[in-house]
Amino acid sequence: MIIAINTRILSEDHSINNFLQEVFSRIIVSNPEHEFIFITEKKYDPPCNLFKNVKTLVIEQQSTNPLLWKLWYNYKLPAALKKINADLLVTVDGVCSLRCKLPQLLLVKDLGLLQHADCYPKKYTRFIQSKSNSFLQKATTIITSTQILKENLVSKLGIAENKIAVIYPGVIPLLTPMEWEQTNQIKEKFTEGKEYFLYNGPLHLQGNLINLLKAFSVFKKRQKTNMQLVIAATGIKENEYFIKSLQLYKYRSEVILLHNPEEINLITVAAYAIISPTIIENDCTILLNAMQCKVPVLAANTNIHIEILGNAACYSNPDLVDDIAEKMMLLFKDEKYRATLIENGLHQAAKFSWNKSAEGLWQQMLLTIE
Repeated sequence: MIIAINTRILSEDHSINNFLQEVFSRIIVSNPEHEFIFITEKKYDPPCNLFKNVKTLVIEQQSTNPLLWKLWYNYKLPAALKKINADLLVTVDGVCSLRCKLPQLLLVKDLGLLQHADCYPKKYTRFIQSKSNSFLQKATTIITSTQILKENLVSKLGIAENKIAVIYPGVIPLLTPMEWEQTNQIKEKFTEGKEYFLYNGPLHLQGNLINLLKAFSVFKKRQKTNMQLVIAATGIKENEYFIKSLQLYKYRSEVILLHNPEEINLITVAAYAIISPTIIENDCTILLNAMQCKVPVLAANTNIHIEILGNAACYSNPDLVDDIAEKMMLLFKDEKYRATLIENGLHQAAKFSWNKSAEGLWQQMLLTIE
Protein backbone atom coordinates (compact mmCIF):
# COMPACT_ATOMS: atom_id res chain seq x y z
CA MET A 1 0.00 0.00 0.00
CA ILE A 2 1.25 3.49 -0.87
CA ILE A 3 0.21 6.30 1.48
CA ALA A 4 0.78 9.91 0.46
CA ILE A 5 1.01 12.61 3.14
CA ASN A 6 0.51 16.19 1.95
CA THR A 7 2.78 18.44 4.02
CA ARG A 8 2.86 21.23 1.46
CA ILE A 9 3.71 24.25 3.64
CA LEU A 10 4.21 22.75 7.07
CA SER A 11 7.98 23.08 7.48
CA GLU A 12 7.45 25.94 9.97
CA ASP A 13 4.37 24.59 11.76
CA HIS A 14 5.98 23.05 14.82
CA SER A 15 2.85 21.61 16.41
CA ILE A 16 1.88 19.67 13.28
CA ASN A 17 5.50 18.66 12.61
CA ASN A 18 5.63 17.29 16.14
CA PHE A 19 2.42 15.34 15.56
CA LEU A 20 3.76 13.94 12.28
CA GLN A 21 7.08 12.99 13.84
CA GLU A 22 5.61 11.26 16.88
CA VAL A 23 2.69 9.52 15.16
CA PHE A 24 4.04 8.65 11.73
CA SER A 25 7.40 7.44 13.04
CA ARG A 26 5.48 4.81 15.01
CA ILE A 27 3.15 3.97 12.12
CA ILE A 28 6.05 3.66 9.68
CA VAL A 29 8.12 1.42 11.96
CA SER A 30 5.12 -0.84 12.65
CA ASN A 31 4.23 -1.18 8.96
CA PRO A 32 7.48 -1.66 7.00
CA GLU A 33 5.61 -3.40 4.18
CA HIS A 34 3.86 -0.14 3.26
CA GLU A 35 5.39 2.89 1.54
CA PHE A 36 4.91 6.44 2.84
CA ILE A 37 5.50 9.41 0.55
CA PHE A 38 5.64 12.93 2.02
CA ILE A 39 4.58 15.48 -0.60
CA THR A 40 5.88 19.06 -0.41
CA GLU A 41 6.02 22.18 -2.54
CA LYS A 42 9.66 22.94 -1.79
CA LYS A 43 12.57 20.88 -0.55
CA TYR A 44 12.90 20.44 3.20
CA ASP A 45 13.53 17.56 5.56
CA PRO A 46 10.12 16.19 6.51
CA PRO A 47 9.52 14.21 9.69
CA CYS A 48 10.42 10.52 9.51
CA ASN A 49 12.70 10.98 6.49
CA LEU A 50 15.30 8.50 7.80
CA PHE A 51 13.15 5.39 7.42
CA LYS A 52 13.67 3.05 4.44
CA ASN A 53 9.99 2.96 3.52
CA VAL A 54 9.74 6.77 3.39
CA LYS A 55 10.22 8.98 0.33
CA THR A 56 9.80 12.67 -0.39
CA LEU A 57 8.05 13.96 -3.49
CA VAL A 58 8.49 17.64 -4.34
CA ILE A 59 5.85 19.19 -6.57
CA GLU A 60 7.52 22.54 -7.13
CA GLN A 61 5.48 25.70 -7.43
CA GLN A 62 6.25 29.03 -5.76
CA SER A 63 2.59 29.91 -5.41
CA THR A 64 1.43 33.31 -4.22
CA ASN A 65 -2.28 33.47 -5.01
CA PRO A 66 -5.45 31.34 -4.86
CA LEU A 67 -5.41 30.44 -8.56
CA LEU A 68 -1.96 28.87 -8.26
CA TRP A 69 -2.95 27.09 -5.04
CA LYS A 70 -6.00 25.62 -6.79
CA LEU A 71 -3.72 24.53 -9.65
CA TRP A 72 -1.40 22.75 -7.20
CA TYR A 73 -4.10 21.01 -5.17
CA ASN A 74 -6.62 20.20 -7.87
CA TYR A 75 -4.38 19.39 -10.85
CA LYS A 76 -0.71 18.92 -10.00
CA LEU A 77 -1.32 16.90 -6.83
CA PRO A 78 -3.88 14.46 -8.36
CA ALA A 79 -1.56 13.89 -11.33
CA ALA A 80 1.34 13.11 -9.00
CA LEU A 81 -0.79 10.77 -6.90
CA LYS A 82 -1.88 8.88 -10.02
CA LYS A 83 1.73 8.57 -11.16
CA ILE A 84 2.88 7.00 -7.88
CA ASN A 85 -0.24 4.79 -7.65
CA ALA A 86 -1.14 6.09 -4.19
CA ASP A 87 -3.92 4.36 -2.27
CA LEU A 88 -4.63 7.12 0.27
CA LEU A 89 -3.98 10.84 0.68
CA VAL A 90 -3.46 12.15 4.21
CA THR A 91 -3.60 15.95 4.24
CA VAL A 92 -2.47 17.97 7.25
CA ASP A 93 -2.63 21.57 6.03
CA GLY A 94 -6.41 21.90 6.08
CA VAL A 95 -6.96 21.42 2.34
CA CYS A 96 -8.48 18.52 0.42
CA SER A 97 -7.93 18.15 -3.31
CA LEU A 98 -11.38 18.70 -4.77
CA ARG A 99 -10.51 16.82 -7.98
CA CYS A 100 -8.69 13.88 -6.39
CA LYS A 101 -10.46 10.52 -6.71
CA LEU A 102 -8.49 8.87 -3.91
CA PRO A 103 -9.92 8.57 -0.40
CA GLN A 104 -8.65 11.49 1.68
CA LEU A 105 -8.05 11.72 5.41
CA LEU A 106 -8.05 15.31 6.69
CA LEU A 107 -6.48 16.45 9.98
CA VAL A 108 -8.35 19.43 11.44
CA LYS A 109 -6.59 21.63 14.00
CA ASP A 110 -9.47 23.99 14.77
CA LEU A 111 -12.94 24.93 13.65
CA GLY A 112 -11.67 27.67 11.34
CA LEU A 113 -9.14 25.37 9.62
CA LEU A 114 -5.86 27.13 10.42
CA GLN A 115 -7.51 30.34 11.56
CA HIS A 116 -4.98 30.63 14.36
CA ALA A 117 -1.88 29.27 12.59
CA ASP A 118 0.52 32.23 12.72
CA CYS A 119 3.15 30.55 10.56
CA TYR A 120 0.86 30.55 7.50
CA PRO A 121 0.55 33.49 5.10
CA LYS A 122 -2.68 35.38 5.71
CA LYS A 123 -3.75 34.98 2.08
CA TYR A 124 -3.38 31.23 2.38
CA THR A 125 -5.37 31.12 5.61
CA ARG A 126 -8.19 33.10 3.98
CA PHE A 127 -8.08 30.73 0.99
CA ILE A 128 -8.56 27.73 3.29
CA GLN A 129 -11.32 29.37 5.28
CA SER A 130 -13.25 30.34 2.14
CA LYS A 131 -13.29 26.72 0.98
CA SER A 132 -13.34 25.00 4.38
CA ASN A 133 -16.83 23.53 4.03
CA SER A 134 -15.96 22.08 0.63
CA PHE A 135 -12.82 20.49 2.04
CA LEU A 136 -14.69 19.02 5.00
CA GLN A 137 -17.40 17.61 2.76
CA LYS A 138 -14.86 16.19 0.30
CA ALA A 139 -12.79 14.41 2.97
CA THR A 140 -13.53 10.72 3.42
CA THR A 141 -12.40 10.83 7.04
CA ILE A 142 -11.79 13.80 9.35
CA ILE A 143 -9.49 13.58 12.36
CA THR A 144 -9.83 16.05 15.24
CA SER A 145 -7.85 16.25 18.47
CA THR A 146 -10.84 16.69 20.83
CA GLN A 147 -14.42 15.57 21.23
CA ILE A 148 -15.56 19.20 21.51
CA LEU A 149 -14.14 20.03 18.09
CA LYS A 150 -15.90 17.00 16.63
CA GLU A 151 -19.21 18.10 18.13
CA ASN A 152 -18.72 21.61 16.72
CA LEU A 153 -18.08 20.25 13.23
CA VAL A 154 -21.31 18.27 13.45
CA SER A 155 -23.53 20.94 15.04
CA LYS A 156 -22.19 24.08 13.35
CA LEU A 157 -21.14 22.82 9.93
CA GLY A 158 -23.38 19.82 9.49
CA ILE A 159 -20.58 17.32 8.94
CA ALA A 160 -21.67 13.68 9.24
CA GLU A 161 -20.70 12.39 12.67
CA ASN A 162 -19.67 8.96 11.38
CA LYS A 163 -16.87 10.41 9.22
CA ILE A 164 -15.15 12.17 12.17
CA ALA A 165 -12.78 10.44 14.59
CA VAL A 166 -10.99 11.86 17.63
CA ILE A 167 -7.27 11.18 18.04
CA TYR A 168 -5.89 12.68 21.25
CA PRO A 169 -2.29 13.92 21.48
CA GLY A 170 0.43 12.13 23.40
CA VAL A 171 3.27 13.03 25.71
CA ILE A 172 7.03 12.66 25.27
CA PRO A 173 7.87 9.33 26.94
CA LEU A 174 11.38 10.35 28.03
CA LEU A 175 10.32 13.68 29.53
CA THR A 176 10.23 12.92 33.27
CA PRO A 177 10.85 14.76 36.56
CA MET A 178 14.44 15.50 37.57
CA GLU A 179 16.17 15.46 40.92
CA TRP A 180 16.39 18.66 42.96
CA GLU A 181 20.09 19.15 42.14
CA GLN A 182 19.44 18.93 38.40
CA THR A 183 16.57 21.41 38.41
CA ASN A 184 18.71 23.81 40.41
CA GLN A 185 21.41 23.61 37.76
CA ILE A 186 18.85 24.46 35.08
CA LYS A 187 17.61 27.45 37.09
CA GLU A 188 21.19 28.65 37.57
CA LYS A 189 21.72 28.51 33.81
CA PHE A 190 18.57 30.37 32.76
CA THR A 191 17.36 32.48 35.71
CA GLU A 192 20.39 32.79 38.03
CA GLY A 193 18.87 30.17 40.32
CA LYS A 194 15.48 31.89 40.72
CA GLU A 195 12.09 30.20 40.42
CA TYR A 196 10.11 31.04 37.28
CA PHE A 197 6.76 30.81 35.58
CA LEU A 198 7.02 29.54 32.01
CA TYR A 199 5.09 30.44 28.88
CA ASN A 200 5.83 28.20 25.90
CA GLY A 201 3.90 29.00 22.75
CA PRO A 202 3.43 31.40 19.84
CA LEU A 203 3.78 35.18 20.10
CA HIS A 204 1.03 36.02 17.63
CA LEU A 205 -1.50 36.05 20.50
CA GLN A 206 -0.29 39.49 21.55
CA GLY A 207 -3.35 40.48 23.56
CA ASN A 208 -3.15 37.38 25.73
CA LEU A 209 0.57 37.82 26.34
CA ILE A 210 0.07 41.46 27.29
CA ASN A 211 -2.51 40.25 29.80
CA LEU A 212 0.07 37.78 31.11
CA LEU A 213 2.59 40.59 31.60
CA LYS A 214 -0.04 42.69 33.39
CA ALA A 215 -0.94 39.73 35.61
CA PHE A 216 2.74 39.18 36.38
CA SER A 217 2.95 42.84 37.45
CA VAL A 218 0.06 42.37 39.87
CA PHE A 219 1.70 39.19 41.17
CA LYS A 220 5.04 40.94 41.72
CA LYS A 221 3.50 43.92 43.49
CA ARG A 222 1.55 41.77 45.93
CA GLN A 223 4.02 38.98 46.60
CA LYS A 224 7.36 40.84 46.74
CA THR A 225 9.20 37.83 45.37
CA ASN A 226 12.10 37.35 42.96
CA MET A 227 9.99 35.00 40.80
CA GLN A 228 10.86 35.33 37.09
CA LEU A 229 8.77 34.95 33.94
CA VAL A 230 10.34 32.96 31.10
CA ILE A 231 8.81 33.34 27.65
CA ALA A 232 9.98 30.61 25.27
CA ALA A 233 8.56 31.26 21.84
CA THR A 234 9.28 31.53 18.15
CA GLY A 235 9.07 34.80 16.26
CA ILE A 236 10.23 37.02 19.14
CA LYS A 237 12.69 39.05 17.07
CA GLU A 238 10.08 39.73 14.39
CA ASN A 239 7.35 40.74 16.83
CA GLU A 240 7.97 44.47 17.13
CA TYR A 241 4.73 45.18 18.99
CA PHE A 242 5.54 42.77 21.77
CA ILE A 243 9.19 43.87 21.99
CA LYS A 244 8.20 47.54 22.26
CA SER A 245 5.61 46.72 24.91
CA LEU A 246 8.24 44.83 26.89
CA GLN A 247 10.70 47.73 26.73
CA LEU A 248 8.20 49.88 28.64
CA TYR A 249 7.37 47.12 31.11
CA LYS A 250 8.21 47.84 34.75
CA TYR A 251 9.43 44.33 35.48
CA ARG A 252 11.24 43.83 32.16
CA SER A 253 14.46 42.86 33.97
CA GLU A 254 12.61 39.86 35.42
CA VAL A 255 11.22 38.65 32.10
CA ILE A 256 13.50 36.35 30.13
CA LEU A 257 12.95 35.86 26.41
CA LEU A 258 14.29 32.68 24.87
CA HIS A 259 14.54 32.70 21.07
CA ASN A 260 13.75 29.31 19.54
CA PRO A 261 15.01 27.48 22.64
CA GLU A 262 16.65 24.16 21.85
CA GLU A 263 16.54 23.19 25.50
CA ILE A 264 12.81 23.69 26.02
CA ASN A 265 12.44 20.28 27.67
CA LEU A 266 14.97 21.23 30.36
CA ILE A 267 13.33 24.61 30.83
CA THR A 268 9.94 22.91 31.25
CA VAL A 269 11.13 20.35 33.81
CA ALA A 270 12.57 23.04 36.11
CA ALA A 271 9.65 25.50 35.91
CA TYR A 272 7.66 26.46 39.03
CA ALA A 273 4.54 26.36 36.86
CA ILE A 274 3.65 26.61 33.18
CA ILE A 275 1.05 29.16 32.06
CA SER A 276 -1.13 29.04 28.94
CA PRO A 277 -3.06 32.33 28.87
CA THR A 278 -4.59 31.89 25.43
CA ILE A 279 -8.21 32.38 24.48
CA ILE A 280 -7.85 29.84 21.69
CA GLU A 281 -7.04 26.23 22.36
CA ASN A 282 -3.29 25.87 22.68
CA ASP A 283 -1.22 22.82 21.87
CA CYS A 284 -2.20 20.70 24.87
CA THR A 285 0.81 18.43 24.42
CA ILE A 286 2.97 21.20 25.90
CA LEU A 287 0.83 21.24 29.03
CA LEU A 288 0.59 17.46 29.29
CA ASN A 289 4.37 17.21 29.01
CA ALA A 290 4.68 19.68 31.88
CA MET A 291 2.26 17.64 34.00
CA GLN A 292 4.32 14.54 33.35
CA CYS A 293 7.33 16.41 34.80
CA LYS A 294 5.48 17.37 38.01
CA VAL A 295 5.07 20.96 36.84
CA PRO A 296 1.70 22.56 37.76
CA VAL A 297 -0.37 24.00 34.91
CA LEU A 298 -2.30 27.28 34.84
CA ALA A 299 -4.47 27.18 31.70
CA ALA A 300 -7.09 29.36 30.08
CA ASN A 301 -10.59 28.10 30.83
CA THR A 302 -11.33 27.02 27.25
CA ASN A 303 -13.48 23.99 26.60
CA ILE A 304 -10.65 22.07 24.94
CA HIS A 305 -8.22 22.72 27.80
CA ILE A 306 -10.83 21.47 30.25
CA GLU A 307 -11.53 18.36 28.14
CA ILE A 308 -7.85 17.40 27.86
CA LEU A 309 -6.52 18.55 31.24
CA GLY A 310 -9.52 17.76 33.45
CA ASN A 311 -9.08 18.46 37.17
CA ALA A 312 -5.30 18.45 36.85
CA ALA A 313 -4.98 22.13 35.95
CA CYS A 314 -5.74 25.48 37.54
CA TYR A 315 -7.95 27.58 35.25
CA SER A 316 -8.30 31.33 34.74
CA ASN A 317 -10.21 33.66 32.45
CA PRO A 318 -7.59 34.84 29.91
CA ASP A 319 -9.42 38.14 29.43
CA LEU A 320 -9.28 39.08 33.13
CA VAL A 321 -5.84 40.20 34.32
CA ASP A 322 -6.80 40.03 37.98
CA ASP A 323 -8.06 36.46 37.61
CA ILE A 324 -4.78 35.32 36.04
CA ALA A 325 -2.84 37.10 38.79
CA GLU A 326 -5.01 35.56 41.52
CA LYS A 327 -4.37 32.07 40.17
CA MET A 328 -0.63 32.76 39.95
CA MET A 329 -0.69 33.81 43.60
CA LEU A 330 -2.73 30.74 44.53
CA LEU A 331 -0.06 28.48 43.03
CA PHE A 332 2.64 30.48 44.80
CA LYS A 333 1.05 30.58 48.26
CA ASP A 334 -0.89 27.35 48.59
CA GLU A 335 1.61 24.48 48.63
CA LYS A 336 -1.12 21.92 49.37
CA TYR A 337 -3.09 22.99 46.31
CA ARG A 338 0.05 22.96 44.19
CA ALA A 339 0.88 19.45 45.40
CA THR A 340 -2.63 18.30 44.50
CA LEU A 341 -2.25 19.68 40.97
CA ILE A 342 1.08 17.91 40.59
CA GLU A 343 -0.41 14.59 41.72
CA ASN A 344 -3.48 14.98 39.50
CA GLY A 345 -1.25 16.02 36.62
CA LEU A 346 0.77 12.83 36.76
CA HIS A 347 -2.41 10.74 36.58
CA GLN A 348 -3.86 12.88 33.77
CA ALA A 349 -0.71 12.81 31.62
CA ALA A 350 -0.54 9.02 31.99
CA LYS A 351 -3.82 8.75 30.06
CA PHE A 352 -2.20 10.06 26.89
CA SER A 353 0.27 8.18 24.74
CA TRP A 354 1.72 8.69 21.26
CA ASN A 355 1.50 4.92 20.83
CA LYS A 356 -2.29 5.15 21.33
CA SER A 357 -2.43 8.12 18.95
CA ALA A 358 -0.48 6.27 16.28
CA GLU A 359 -2.58 3.12 16.58
CA GLY A 360 -5.79 5.15 16.41
CA LEU A 361 -4.67 7.05 13.33
CA TRP A 362 -3.49 3.88 11.56
CA GLN A 363 -6.86 2.20 12.15
CA GLN A 364 -8.63 5.25 10.71
CA MET A 365 -6.33 5.19 7.67
CA LEU A 366 -7.22 1.55 7.02
CA LEU A 367 -10.95 2.29 7.43
CA THR A 368 -10.67 5.23 5.02
CA ILE A 369 -9.25 3.00 2.29
CA GLU A 370 -11.93 0.31 2.66
